[in-house]
Amino acid sequence: MSIKDLLNWNLVKTFLGTFIVRILAVGATFASSVLLARSLGVEGFGTYSYVFALVSLLALPAQAGMPTLVLRETAKAKALSDWSKMKGIWLWSGSAVMMISLITYSVALLVQKLFFDEAIQQAGGTSIFALGLITALLIAMGNVRGAALRGLGFVVMGQLPEALIRPLLLVIFLLIAILVNVESNPNSAMKIHLFAAAVAFLIGAWLLIKVKPTELKEVKPDIHMKVWFFSIIPLAMMTGMQVVSGQIDIVMLGLLGTLHDVGVYKVVVSGAALTLFGLQVVTMIITPKLASAFAKKDSKRVQQIASVGSLISFSFTLPLVLVFFFFGAEILRFVFGDDFILGHRALYIIAIGQAINAFFGSSISILTMSNNERFVIKGMILSALSNAILNLCLIPRLGVDGAAISASMSIVVWNLYLWAAIKRQIGVDSTFFWIFMRK
Repeated sequence: MSIKDLLNWNLVKTFLGTFIVRILAVGATFASSVLLARSLGVEGFGTYSYVFALVSLLALPAQAGMPTLVLRETAKAKALSDWSKMKGIWLWSGSAVMMISLITYSVALLVQKLFFDEAIQQAGGTSIFALGLITALLIAMGNVRGAALRGLGFVVMGQLPEALIRPLLLVIFLLIAILVNVESNPNSAMKIHLFAAAVAFLIGAWLLIKVKPTELKEVKPDIHMKVWFFSIIPLAMMTGMQVVSGQIDIVMLGLLGTLHDVGVYKVVVSGAALTLFGLQVVTMIITPKLASAFAKKDSKRVQQIASVGSLISFSFTLPLVLVFFFFGAEILRFVFGDDFILGHRALYIIAIGQAINAFFGSSISILTMSNNERFVIKGMILSALSNAILNLCLIPRLGVDGAAISASMSIVVWNLYLWAAIKRQIGVDSTFFWIFMRK
């Protein structure tokens, strides 16, 4: 079987659509970071980023792994034409997210008063914290709705609200604020982000209503509350560890370093995120396909999807890594200004880590779609612990560069563990080596 045959998934339209959406999404997200960094300054942008990192951690229960569960169960229900179960997971997940969101908001404000009050006051006060928390909760609920759309096979549409519309609206609203001379501070920036998130959420809800299967009107919901509750526990832990891993650098840099360091590092992370473009596009496309292949017990198809996904991801990532390696300093100076130039070493350190991430492919999707979430959790715990320990050792000595080294090393640890787990539990190689080594 040739590589051309492996790529013959009848997914060219979906791939091109996802490709375009992700390009625009990455551009909009990057543009919003540039506007925020330039309008708020290094310390102001650091304050904004620090608060948003905190509320993202505190808002974890609102999402609780629900998007992954909804995507998996929706894709499986569609593959088996089990419309009652699809209706059940939608009703149950919607009710659960709404209830958890209300509880989370109340608990998070209490946590802020008890444990983070001094830090929040230094970062801009309770107002920015509350605004950021509501924004994070809206994003969490939007992610659940997007998962339902992708599970139905609307991969491109499922990405639009949170991946493209929200950051694009944020850019537009920021530009309007600049043009009408709205005072530039972290509090006003968070208000603008909240408004963008609210509009994107409403658009996403409308899209799901428009495309939901007509069969759902004729069936009663089949709710497996006990099964889904116990299924979501490992998924919630996985999601929690994923968010912790993504925010721990910023939080620890804010605690062990300065808000200036946080601002620089946030810019570096935003720039390095461009290298994830290929992996994100591929993961969005193949995750529902993996769920369907596992539901049909088609292990050969799983291997094909995993390896081709790894090849495409790495092919997109490597050129960007080389650009950052050779021209990182010039890019930071031109786009963000001289104040951010000291982050150039951290930029290519993180970029190299993301290249390794792309090489190992969509490991998380392979494990979660096969009900092996426990290995993802173990890998994330191992990665987060190594990241935290390295941060404690390196940030006081190396600052931004120390945080970057810690992040990249934790990526390597995480991917090696997940790759070994996939080989052992499923018998699949998540990298593209299989394409060239198969007989």
